[in-house]
Amino acid sequence: MANTTITVAPNLVQEAWAKATWSAGIHKAFFDKFTGTDAGSIIQVKEELKKDKGDSINIPLLMPLTGAGITGDNMLEGNEEALIYRDFSVHIDQLRNAVRLQGKMDEQKTQINMRQDAKTALSDWLATKVDKMIFTALTTSPTANRTVYGGSATSEATLAAADKFTTDIIGKAKRMAMEDENTMVKPVRIDGVDTYVMVIDQWQARDLMNDEKWMEAQEHANIRGEKNPIFTGALGMYNGVVVHQCNRIPRTETGASSCKVGHALFLGAQAAVMAVGAEPEWNEDTFDYKNQVGFEFGRIFGIAKSQFKYDGTNLTDFGCINVLTSSVDD
Repeated sequence: MANTTITVAPNLVQEAWAKATWSAGIHKAFFDKFTGTDAGSIIQVKEELKKDKGDSINIPLLMPLTGAGITGDNMLEGNEEALIYRDFSVHIDQLRNAVRLQGKMDEQKTQINMRQDAKTALSDWLATKVDKMIFTALTTSPTANRTVYGGSATSEATLAAADKFTTDIIGKAKRMAMEDENTMVKPVRIDGVDTYVMVIDQWQARDLMNDEKWMEAQEHANIRGEKNPIFTGALGMYNGVVVHQCNRIPRTETGASSCKVGHALFLGAQAAVMAVGAEPEWNEDTFDYKNQVGFEFGRIFGIAKSQFKYDGTNLTDFGCINVLTSSVDD
């Protein structure tokens, strides 16, 4: 019997590498554990634009009914409420990057799989890029009713070194999140329990770990046995808030006398939306009479903070509260 050679079409190979690079990059991102397609995820992925043409997706929010209702035999007809919707849009764009090998002689010097290394480098780049895009979206122009300052500060410019990150500010952020039932930051439901997430930088984490109330709470938090990804790598838990550290959080010299400020985030469901367009792409090309090889990765997607005009006029951050405290060097 003659040998039969099965050849995989080049476009299928490239499609597989594209999906593998995207999957690897997203998995490496800090926000991967908080990302999902359902409305209960902190970062919700919307895929409608994979099927439909367009450069933006509209996210609707049905507002709660506010009427008192009708009692007894009073007329309900003519006193019905209208359904009210608010919405915001997520715009998408193409993002690409590529690596180009030095040439055949450079490849001859090593046994390394250059295609695999290209995928690793591009997926690492993607993870960093996605995290920075999410942090930028969530920390840019926070609305006043979704901003908390450390210590006695009343603005970012008045934050001083003494205005540290503590358990008290976790409680303050949670109270702000739950203040109004019609506009509250929706918690993430984990095994039937309402849970929020706080992300802080390493200097804020240092200050938190010096808080006696934090240390005492960790003796009873017992989150190590929790299997939900939201607990993976957490510093601990306080007052129903899972605290994570990530050093990609923006840190600016914007406090009093150029005091360094950490832009921590208190997060609930649908804090941000990632809209994805076409499937990711992977292309390979040659240059200089096929002496050099290049690998390109790209995808059309966009990330935006969820914001709605509850009152029809003023924007309010929907799923996050910015928590600004000092973040001074050691």
